[in-house]
Amino acid sequence: MFKKILIATDGSENSLRAAEVGRDIAACMNAEVTLVYAAYVPAMYSADLGSEIREALREEGRRILATTARLFEGSGIEPLRELLFDEKAEDGILRLLKERDYDLVILGSRGLDAQKRKALGSTSMRVIESAVCPVLIVH
Repeated sequence: MFKKILIATDGSENSLRAAEVGRDIAACMNAEVTLVYAAYVPAMYSADLGSEIREALREEGRRILATTARLFEGSGIEPLRELLFDEKAEDGILRLLKERDYDLVILGSRGLDAQKRKALGSTSMRVIESAVCPVLIVH
């Protein structure tokens, strides 16, 4: 049923749990997995970032992707890694879903209460509203 799975990670406990669930689903379905991390800095701050800080953000993203990929060791699945930069997580996730024809996207819930979610928005809520495939949110 699911042949291509996109798993979003930010290094949080919930996103690592989501990756474990995704790993198990992928193993059952013999599916390809892509891990995605977005190192986003709002445009109003981006112009002020020097090359050293930009590279540090990219390095942190690579570290988070590597940590998440370690959860797949011994599973027989070698996840692809996608580091997004200068793109909000939800925008990048939705773009990848459309461009690469994923069958499932898995995200961890940040656990925001209703008031914070309304004020700040939520990556998972935005992905749920616009995704072109099933979305699994892991708490």
